[in-house]
Amino acid sequence: MEESKKNFWKRILIFTGMFLLAGGIVLGGGLLYRDGTDELIRDVVMALAGTGAVIFSFTLSEINGFFIYHNETRYGRFAMMYIISLLASVLLPYLPVAGWPFLVIFVLLGVFSNGMTGLAAGSVCLFVAVNYTGGDYAVFLLYFISGLTGILVFSTLDDDFHVGFPILISLLILMLCLTANVVLFSQERLSAAQFMIPAVNLMTCCILLLISLKMFSSTVIHRYREKYMEINDPECPLLVQLKDMSKEEYYHAVHTAYLGDKIAKRLYLDDAAVKACGYYHKIGTLRGENNWENVSAVCQEYHFPPHTRQILKEYVDPEEKMVSKETIVVLFADCIVSSILYLFAKDPKAELDYGQLIDAVFHKKLETDELWGSEISLGQLREMKKIFIEEKLYYDFLR
Repeated sequence: MEESKKNFWKRILIFTGMFLLAGGIVLGGGLLYRDGTDELIRDVVMALAGTGAVIFSFTLSEINGFFIYHNETRYGRFAMMYIISLLASVLLPYLPVAGWPFLVIFVLLGVFSNGMTGLAAGSVCLFVAVNYTGGDYAVFLLYFISGLTGILVFSTLDDDFHVGFPILISLLILMLCLTANVVLFSQERLSAAQFMIPAVNLMTCCILLLISLKMFSSTVIHRYREKYMEINDPECPLLVQLKDMSKEEYYHAVHTAYLGDKIAKRLYLDDAAVKACGYYHKIGTLRGENNWENVSAVCQEYHFPPHTRQILKEYVDPEEKMVSKETIVVLFADCIVSSILYLFAKDPKAELDYGQLIDAVFHKKLETDELWGSEISLGQLREMKKIFIEEKLYYDFLR
């Protein structure tokens, strides 16, 4: 509740500043390009109305969970990108229309939020630039269509963030739009020189996209890759401590991490976070009781990624509701490993019917209220159960 309240006031503060800065930037642009007060007021009002729509779209996306690339609560990052884009839009009329890098602006606004918000924000910026050059609807459509394409192809990427094909498609559409709207309507005889500015635009967009998306990937998408490589190593010092304290707990964690990782990859979830939670869901025992206070202290000391801390809190803290799909995967992996280890402890030579055991675990969990309110679907639960049953040969390693 306290965290939610903090995010609420943070959002209000940042978006209020973004709204006021947007009005100031467009007002400054009006003083550069406009002579009449009526036009200046119109420009500011339209830009503020558009900025309000952008803020509403971002807020609505957060409420409904429409974000991509982990943009939840990243208000400052998006606001900064929007203000920079708006400032660039005020200055772009000094360049030839065919050289505007709006493809980059649309794509970056999209990846810093989502498709709907990025399209709204990019359209406001494009409106500002086109408005200051005379309001040519053909120019607006040129960059709107190419920007829309860029947002759509980049919104389909997963966390591997392979950008080669989306960049190629985006540049191809931009080239077609530039040819149809600029080159074909040139008053001069068709020549190679007419393609120079569009070619420079394509090259500039390609370079800027490669550089900016590489930075985005390393600082946002794969920000915690090295940390996950460190903590998901079975020989991590923290896991070695667990092994020294209790080999039973250590191997329980290893088996839970293996199964959780397998399930998460097949369900296209955050497999690195699930694997980490499989390893560390009982790490609180290093400090005594395995409660959230002790687990949280370990997470803080070793700088665990936020998503891992969130899953562990949902799983370990009895006052937290299990919501995320990753938490449910850890829950079932832990329960199945615990059940098999318990039966083997009673009789190491027992011949278990793994399919029946897994079916019993799922039936028991579905009868309780643990899954109520979680994000996991019945289809994903069925797929999870199928994958667990496929791992029959692995369970013999638990003897």
